[in-house]
Amino acid sequence: MKHLMRWKIATSLLGLTVFSFAVIVALQTFLEKYFDSPRLPAASLTQGQNISLRDVNVPVIIWWTPFTGEIALFRKCGDAECFFTEDRKFAQHPLKKALMFYGSKFDVLDLPLPRNASSFSWALFHEESPKNNPILSHESALNLFNFTATFSRWSSFPLTLQYLQNLDMLTSHKYLLSLKEKNTLLHEIAPVLYIHSDCNTPLERDAYVVELMKYIAVDSYGSCLNNRKLPPSLTDPLESLESEEFFHFVARYKFTLAFENSICDDYITEKLWRPLIVGSIPIYLGSPSVCDWLPNAKSAILVSDYQSPKSLAEFLLAVNDNNSLYNSFLDHKLKDIDERISNVKLMTVLSERKWGVGDDFLGGNMVEHFECFVCQMVARRNSDEVFNGKFIANISHYNCPLPLSPITLKRNESNWWIDQWKLGHCEAEVLKQLMDENRIMYTKEEFYSVVKKLMYQNKC
Repeated sequence: MKHLMRWKIATSLLGLTVFSFAVIVALQTFLEKYFDSPRLPAASLTQGQNISLRDVNVPVIIWWTPFTGEIALFRKCGDAECFFTEDRKFAQHPLKKALMFYGSKFDVLDLPLPRNASSFSWALFHEESPKNNPILSHESALNLFNFTATFSRWSSFPLTLQYLQNLDMLTSHKYLLSLKEKNTLLHEIAPVLYIHSDCNTPLERDAYVVELMKYIAVDSYGSCLNNRKLPPSLTDPLESLESEEFFHFVARYKFTLAFENSICDDYITEKLWRPLIVGSIPIYLGSPSVCDWLPNAKSAILVSDYQSPKSLAEFLLAVNDNNSLYNSFLDHKLKDIDERISNVKLMTVLSERKWGVGDDFLGGNMVEHFECFVCQMVARRNSDEVFNGKFIANISHYNCPLPLSPITLKRNESNWWIDQWKLGHCEAEVLKQLMDENRIMYTKEEFYSVVKKLMYQNKC
């Protein structure tokens, strides 16, 4: 899973504005080659590099977009067994049952055609935000997949809590500073922390922070709105953002701006969990459904509850000056151990989760478990429920509408993301049309000539 984290950090640091399609593809190709590394196999599987088609007599599942490093791998998944591979020669195998795609690498110009939905399934693994591939924000593209693993609780295999290792992380005092220590530190640092290096996001978070800074002191690290420098030992984000030193660094701040790069239901990242873990109150902007996952009803300060950055700042200053009010946001740290978390949904989902996060790999990671989920589903292939429409992804599997400006609460037509979102919509519509026609091939020129026509006619 380490290559996944390196991909996330690398892409978040780019701070890119609008790129041409060709540049984006070239950039993704570079990052894929540079950051991908094979995962170690679990104890329940065998693998090899010299397996031929005739050596495989179990359902074949192909990673069409190389992602896991699995050249040839047999895995037992409960009562089912499947063969997983990134080798496309197995697309000719008579037991081919599913194709798997990593969302950030899903490429409309590199798909197995025709899309024969009656013969084999498509599965999508996409834990990232829509910024990584705008086409997947649209139902016409999502409908191509039978099974999904996304951050949405409504996906086939939800990854909603992918950044939270366990409940103990939320209740632990490992990084917690006393309120007295935090108040003393106010002589050296601001009450509010902001640290980001992706400065051009669909959510326009920097614009909000600029306004907020007019009314309350904010220490801003990283590339965006930088007014303070990180310690030398923390300047390499690929190595330091998950380090204990960095967690202790964040813990010094009374508040942390936890702003996602996009707004999607259930898209909740380490930006929220990190301050909760260290005992800094998160000021959250992002998922509209975040309250469903907080440890308690009063665990974060939500930007959406305030009419303006000024009104939010006024509340933060009031909380900062009132010790009792401040501590009321830290029940998950300060209450008796059995009372620290009241969110039953959060506790239930974590207790039932079979896969591990971070260093917690005893049960296998989320990619391995999604592979097994797909294996078990294709083993039920003769069951009517798999192909009667029940297992077709829809917009709820990845619900990322066009965002509103966090300041005006209206659509900002100068936001570069709107053009990307609309382009993704047109791509999705054209792709659906070609799939419905059972096309066996199409060229880049053919595909994008139709996309341009739809965009020009404002039909998507």
